[in-house]
Amino acid sequence: MPGVDLNYFIRQANKLTEKIEQRKTELASETVEGKSGDGLVVVLASCTQEIKSIKLDPKVVDPGDLAMLEDLLVAAVNAALTASKEHMQKELGKISGGIKIPGITG
Repeated sequence: MPGVDLNYFIRQANKLTEKIEQRKTELASETVEGKSGDGLVVVLASCTQEIKSIKLDPKVVDPGDLAMLEDLLVAAVNAALTASKEHMQKELGKISGGIKIPGITG
């Protein structure tokens, strides 16, 4: 095809990949929060889905009701991981123009 510079498209794709990888590195230091029980359990996670901390309100620690605490922990961790994934997708979507690139933005 005359006028199509395939090398140009390859260079552009490589630049996009570099920008996305740089942003992923930056996102590793950003955190999001997940809560349950009206804030009785708060979980901080990095945007690369690593749990950074778990905070418990002393009111939620009842040795006679560990099942409730366990449920609140699971809910808060899941909320933090969901927020983490959504934040990363949003941020990488800004770079890729919303285009889903398998293995890179998706």
